[in-house]
Amino acid sequence: MNEHQRFLELFEALFTANDKWMTETPADKMEWVPFDNPNMKFGDRISTITIKSVYIHTIVGECGWSRMLRDCENGATIGPDHAEVKALTAELNASSNLLADSRKLHDTNMKRFAAYDQACLDKMIRWSGRDWSVMGFLWGIYSHRSYHLGNIDMLMREADAKAPDFFSNFRQVMA
Repeated sequence: MNEHQRFLELFEALFTANDKWMTETPADKMEWVPFDNPNMKFGDRISTITIKSVYIHTIVGECGWSRMLRDCENGATIGPDHAEVKALTAELNASSNLLADSRKLHDTNMKRFAAYDQACLDKMIRWSGRDWSVMGFLWGIYSHRSYHLGNIDMLMREADAKAPDFFSNFRQVMA
């Protein structure tokens, strides 16, 4: 198994684990706000931290990245498409089945990620003032989702909801 295949396997498992957290979150805790202070935000994109807003933030970012990384030129500086982010965030916030709609988006992203050839994976990009290979940035995307899964886990616990055990949510054999 090469590094790209390992990323695809592990990222799919992480998404599946993240969905387990969302399934276990009581409906009345999805938009619960634990604290209201100026530091309870993530940059300018999540101004109110809730389980739902963090989950939506991850899938929205991945949708943009899956296209940008595929379509950009070697050496490109990439950044969020703010209009696309706002539109997709609003669409997911209004969704009557957030998990199913997110799964569809994730499946599309995984098809894009899987289609990256070696030339694409070797491209260099600049994101947030740092240089990355596309393959390296894929691991950054994995880390981003993992980081926010930790946020969701803490929010669930602060809301007095039982969070799933992390390691028991993965497949029996991992990559």
